[in-house]
Amino acid sequence: VIIPEPFPFLATAQMGVLWFRASVRGRPCHVLETSAGSNAIEGAYALYSALRALEDRYNEPRGDAHPAYRGIDHPVNFNLGKIEGGNWASSVPSGCTFEARVGFLPGVAIKEVKRDVERTLHDAAEEMGLGLEISYRGFHADGAVLLSEYLDGKGSSDSGGIRTEGPSLQREFVETMQRCHELATSSSGGSDGDTMTLRPLALKPITCTCDARFYSSLYEDPTRVVVTCYGPEATNIHGVDESVSLKSMRDVTATIALFIRDWCGLEKVCG
Repeated sequence: VIIPEPFPFLATAQMGVLWFRASVRGRPCHVLETSAGSNAIEGAYALYSALRALEDRYNEPRGDAHPAYRGIDHPVNFNLGKIEGGNWASSVPSGCTFEARVGFLPGVAIKEVKRDVERTLHDAAEEMGLGLEISYRGFHADGAVLLSEYLDGKGSSDSGGIRTEGPSLQREFVETMQRCHELATSSSGGSDGDTMTLRPLALKPITCTCDARFYSSLYEDPTRVVVTCYGPEATNIHGVDESVSLKSMRDVTATIALFIRDWCGLEKVCG
């Protein structure tokens, strides 16, 4: 299974992702005596700051938090994505809600992440005298190791992953993709237009989630099903002027077409 997300390499692993919504209750009052109230908006920022300590813990030990992410100092990312609260500028706001994204490594259970998030935020809210309710919506995505034999990006026996003896569907898949990529990019002049600087098809993890997890979780048997991400080079993903390289799009299309030819075979149609 090839998920054509915009990553110009073969993805070996992906992060787990959880979205949550926090409703913070403060104590309203007039601005002439702000100390008598409790600002829910300021409290929301303080609560999210407390969550940063959990993010740091999830990234420990730095550079070796998970075999698939070895050498990456900060694979786990939290994000404060949305916040709203207050009624007008001259009252201490009594309510504020914020929504955040929590990343976590493959192998970590979602229920454990929820427990850590809730404990961290409720402890901080109690210390600050804030009311707090936490709910969940959107992503409840487990992390996944996609190419277990290539956690080091090379497929060596000491990569930290699972390497099978004898023929391997996963190795056959990767070697076929690499061969097709080399053929497609050499015929088009390479991704940078210079035939002397052709880049081999790399294998590495991604620090987000994507649909590959569904196939990985559904089958959980690399001897029967192989899944990865492979797509065109992209810039400013989820940002302003998000785009993909047309040259890379052409190379990826050719690579996948050649892979289908070699993996599935062709039949001559007469008539």
